[in-house]
Amino acid sequence: MEKPYEHTELIGYAIIKGEVLIKRKLLGVFMEKGYDLTFEQWTVLNVLYAEPGLIQSEIALRTFKDKTNVTRILDVLSKKGYIAREEHDKDRRSYCIYLTDSGKEMFSDLIPDVQLFNEQFREGISDEELVMFQKVLEKICKNAE
Repeated sequence: MEKPYEHTELIGYAIIKGEVLIKRKLLGVFMEKGYDLTFEQWTVLNVLYAEPGLIQSEIALRTFKDKTNVTRILDVLSKKGYIAREEHDKDRRSYCIYLTDSGKEMFSDLIPDVQLFNEQFREGISDEELVMFQKVLEKICKNAE
């Protein structure tokens, strides 16, 4: 007899479950510290912190979001005072995006908490297991492309 379909056995189910649980923890920290920030906004801020001056299409590529969604996120972050757009010196249609001083301060305030949670998420997982997990996850991502 064929085994019935079980959604909890799907690879995507486990990945999404982990994502949801991680997002909840991080959103709790954002709220606790008084920052009105979504996980998606945090993802964009991470990219800009690591690579200041990216244009919108580069941010979209690095965050795996479509350009329209990135535009909305950037608009909100701009209204909150966390980012600034500067004209691109070679392409008049593009803007280079940077964290403002306020954005850098907020990011610096949250980083210790985010790093602490990252350590908690890794609890009981050896470095070898983590490397293997990352390799397997990368293969899953490649297969999904």
